[in-house]
Amino acid sequence: MGVFKMFPNDATAEKWFVKQRWPDGLRCAYCDGDHVVAKDSHPRMPYRCHDCKKHYSVKTNSVMHASKIGYQKWAIAMYLLTTNLKGVSSMKLHRDLDITQKSAWHMIHRIRESWADQTDVFSGPLEVDETYIGGSDRNRHEWKGVDPRAKHQ
Repeated sequence: MGVFKMFPNDATAEKWFVKQRWPDGLRCAYCDGDHVVAKDSHPRMPYRCHDCKKHYSVKTNSVMHASKIGYQKWAIAMYLLTTNLKGVSSMKLHRDLDITQKSAWHMIHRIRESWADQTDVFSGPLEVDETYIGGSDRNRHEWKGVDPRAKHQ
């Protein structure tokens, strides 16, 4: 599978997530400030904002927030969920990623929840055509306002 070649380890996947999240350069995950420094002194939180003085990582305030699951597994899970036509069960994901079923369910839940947050999918003008679905009026109940014995002209 090509996704395993694209993300052979966590470091490669982390670089990809950084590029996707901040295409114009690093920004703070909390205050969106641009005075950010990358430091190796805090391995789980490699970035520090000089505006709000907070440490953060790519996972902060994202689908992956507060997760100990590696970047590679998150990237592969996102790929599998978006490319599979019928969806992916937590049991299949747990077998594919070699994680617990509970962790797989948690990942799937968070990824699907992030898709639901996209409210601008159907933005803009909405066009609706009028249609009638059903049988002829003579088959309708009397309480619906049409006499079933009425003949059509």
